[in-house]
Amino acid sequence: MALNIGFDRRVKLEWLDAAAWKAATETDITEVRKYLDDFLQPECRSREARRKTITVLTRIWARVPQKHRSLQEQALGILTEDGPDTRLWLHWGMTLVAYPFFRDIADIIGRLLSLQNEVSLEQIYRRLAERWGERSTVRRASQRVVRSMVDWGVLQDTPVKGVYIPAAKKGPASDSSVQLWFLEALLHSESTPMAILQQLPKLPSAFPFHLDISVAAIRQSKRFEIQRQGLDLDMVTIVNR
Repeated sequence: MALNIGFDRRVKLEWLDAAAWKAATETDITEVRKYLDDFLQPECRSREARRKTITVLTRIWARVPQKHRSLQEQALGILTEDGPDTRLWLHWGMTLVAYPFFRDIADIIGRLLSLQNEVSLEQIYRRLAERWGERSTVRRASQRVVRSMVDWGVLQDTPVKGVYIPAAKKGPASDSSVQLWFLEALLHSESTPMAILQQLPKLPSAFPFHLDISVAAIRQSKRFEIQRQGLDLDMVTIVNR
């Protein structure tokens, strides 16, 4: 059975801002959808396009499953207290958690950029096809995700169509609590929510961000549990609550 892509629209950063701010003040999903429908009308004239875009936005910020509700509540708290520079960290983390398809694209891009200075849609699609299948819907959705990343300011166009370079890394976030939240979101988005402690801040899916959180701070956080494996390997997991 084909995996559900979910994230198949081009999403602008200000649309995520609107969805997050509304989710912070309104728990009724019908009201959130109505607000976003009004908000998107100037740019999404088609009712069907708005419906699909709203589905993506609410899955990230409003229709959050119970297992990720604590993460969402933390994010909304940070959103209302911190400045605008923090918002992209929150949007990225919540989108990674909401959409494995988005997470896989971020992971692929991060891995490619660790080896080269630019990435192409064709490279991304070839690697996506290994898990998501060689489907036209996968190709179209991957194009929309990458265009969203360009809109968010983490990738930049080049003179060659379909080829992108990374923007300057964001951060580091001045508040360590934001980085700790982001690390928790990274772990939640992994298929197995466990990582080598020293490698957690370097996961490829976090490629747009500069994390300078110390291992000591991760150890001290009550959100994480450190398990020793073997003689010198520390694995970090999320504390079950």
